[in-house]
Amino acid sequence: MRSFLALVGKDLKGYFDQPTGYILLVVFVAVLTYLFFFQSTVVTGEASLRPLFAVYLPWVLAVFVPAATMRLVAEEERDGTLETLLTYPIRDWTIVLAKFLAGMLFVSAGVGATVLVPVLLQTAGSLDIGATIAQYVGSLFLTASLVAIGLFSSSLTRNQIVAFIVGLTIAVTLTFIGQDFVLAGLPPALAGLLQGLSPFFHFSNIARGVLDLRDIVYFALIVFTFLTATYFALRAKTLSHQSSQYRRLQLGVAGLVVLSVLAGWFGDSIRGRWDLTAGKVYTLSPASEEMVAGLDDFLTIRLFSSKGLPPPFSRVDRDVNDFLGDLASKSRNVRLVRSFPSEDDQAAWWASQVGVAPQELSAQGRDELQIKRIYLGLTLAYRDRQEVIPFIDSVETLEYRVATLIHKMTQSDRKTVAFLTGHGEKSKDVDFLFLANQLALQYEVKEIDAAQEADLALDGIDLLIVPGPTEEFPEHVQDALHRYLSNGGSLLALVEPVNIGVGQDQTQLFAQKNEHSLDSFLNRYGVKVHDNLVSDARLNETITLTRGVLRLPVPYPYWPRVRTVRGRVPGDVESIVMAWAGSLDVDESANGGPEVIRLLETSRFAAQESQYLDVTPGGAGIISQDALDQRLMAVAVTGRASLPATGSGGPQGPTYRLAVFGDSDWLTDFMVSRAPENMGLGLNVIDWLAQEDALAAIRSKLVPDRHLLFTSRTHRNLVQYGNIVGVPLFIVLVGGLRFMWRRKVASRVYGRER
Repeated sequence: MRSFLALVGKDLKGYFDQPTGYILLVVFVAVLTYLFFFQSTVVTGEASLRPLFAVYLPWVLAVFVPAATMRLVAEEERDGTLETLLTYPIRDWTIVLAKFLAGMLFVSAGVGATVLVPVLLQTAGSLDIGATIAQYVGSLFLTASLVAIGLFSSSLTRNQIVAFIVGLTIAVTLTFIGQDFVLAGLPPALAGLLQGLSPFFHFSNIARGVLDLRDIVYFALIVFTFLTATYFALRAKTLSHQSSQYRRLQLGVAGLVVLSVLAGWFGDSIRGRWDLTAGKVYTLSPASEEMVAGLDDFLTIRLFSSKGLPPPFSRVDRDVNDFLGDLASKSRNVRLVRSFPSEDDQAAWWASQVGVAPQELSAQGRDELQIKRIYLGLTLAYRDRQEVIPFIDSVETLEYRVATLIHKMTQSDRKTVAFLTGHGEKSKDVDFLFLANQLALQYEVKEIDAAQEADLALDGIDLLIVPGPTEEFPEHVQDALHRYLSNGGSLLALVEPVNIGVGQDQTQLFAQKNEHSLDSFLNRYGVKVHDNLVSDARLNETITLTRGVLRLPVPYPYWPRVRTVRGRVPGDVESIVMAWAGSLDVDESANGGPEVIRLLETSRFAAQESQYLDVTPGGAGIISQDALDQRLMAVAVTGRASLPATGSGGPQGPTYRLAVFGDSDWLTDFMVSRAPENMGLGLNVIDWLAQEDALAAIRSKLVPDRHLLFTSRTHRNLVQYGNIVGVPLFIVLVGGLRFMWRRKVASRVYGRER
């Protein structure tokens, strides 16, 4: 053990006693962080490290590792020290493992130097910590495989440049064959084989936040194979090529190569994974397990897929099979059937009958553009009901889609969601078409025109949505809503504090107070709707303005990005965008003391204007404002209301649920298309109001949109340049201090000798 540690220390000193090691680390960190921040994070504004690991790290490591490992054996052989080392009473395996560990520690130091990236990003957004841990663990697996390849390349020659070129060729080739743009033009069978051999493919699976045993076994075999090949290269320098031991070594290396290839090609049979993502995105949720465990009849899931799917659908196919296998294992009443329409005419006919259509993909062949037709859809049959998912393009939403359909088939009576109209509200079929279509998968959706009914009856309505009234709410309608809540109803109030109008020249926007924002109705439940206009000059949506031939991005403070208050209602949605919204207050002592759940709050840099007019993007800006502070933008309350006829001291009814938002635009098609996370929050709130908690729990697993919310330009620059410039400067400082310390030690030693 002492000899092993001494060898590791010798090679590590070789890295850090020369400027070359520090130069490599500086270039590695600077290039990697620059690509991440200026080619990905600044563009997308997403608080995620996935682009860093899944896109840039493999390519940078493919160049960095051969440069870092080319000297490990080649330098020893060039200087004549390898022959001396092999004559020591040290096993050859000890030498190989010591050099491998030294290379691993050096390269891992470079990867570890990026740890400031998640630390600083966490100040501007909420990272998925579990996924980040998995990504760093996966980077160690990838690093180990590339170091083993680099060590093997270094053992083949005494020329470091040749060793670098050989290692670079192997590493880049293995990374290259795992890229979708390379595999797209190949036959599916060949593409699948090449993809299974690429460490990039297996690492990209881990970069999602899932440690899959199949990928871990692959990396372990790759490392062991190349380390064995390195051992063979060293032994070949001292063994006769005609000896039996040499031939046994050849057979052993060949066997490991074959085993590694088989693990890459046929490793799908290896089961076991650890899902480290927040909410266990790639693991069956307890709500889904409970749903299928409660089935009282057979549920038949038929998966229609093509064999040899092209990338990236081969990865989706693997995840789909894992998910369906987990689902079938949770209940004896779930039967899984697999069909292959591309190879079976009867299966193709059956797929066409049930609505599973092939997806046409274009691929550039050698001589022409090819059109491929692939199947990846499924049907669910339960009793006399059948539902279909025509094509699966992502596994991240599959569990919710399947659970929604199972819930739909197993419910004898679907709950009803109604949109109230008749007072200038927005229309279900015009303004909320996306929302209505999504709700129709789970609920009966209807529209009630209160203006056409003298006696508004809300019997049988499980959830009533009031989408932004702009006209007077008659007294009898308010009484009907009070009775509805008193009887245990649920209401989603999307209030409109201001009305937005367009100027005569069609270029200016004007805001005017809405006199009919439901304030008097909601006061009874402790909710106060202010007739102000909230703006946030720091955390807001950016709007693109056209100035001649130029398109300029302009921050728009009247579209603030507001953060959710974590809890059972919003789920894992981080933030949404609101448009021309007003703030709320809540009195927790009103009407018997309802339970109050705060849903949305602005940053502490929000202003609320009581006087407003011109709200044109890029215009004069905020006209007048109160002190900057955090504002409440949405709230949910539950309680027991008394009937209007008996007053506040009358008998109490069942528990009602009420959610109030200071904006009605955030769920419209226009805003949802700009901020898809708005739809996620809307569906979560609606499921909570309708008491469909199981589906809300499953939806909360969906990968949330994690936005970076910088408080200022200085904050943004600190995060970016602290990594791009700060970390490399720190490495240079450490190298300089070590250099001066070594000079000081050397001067003392030589001074004593004199």
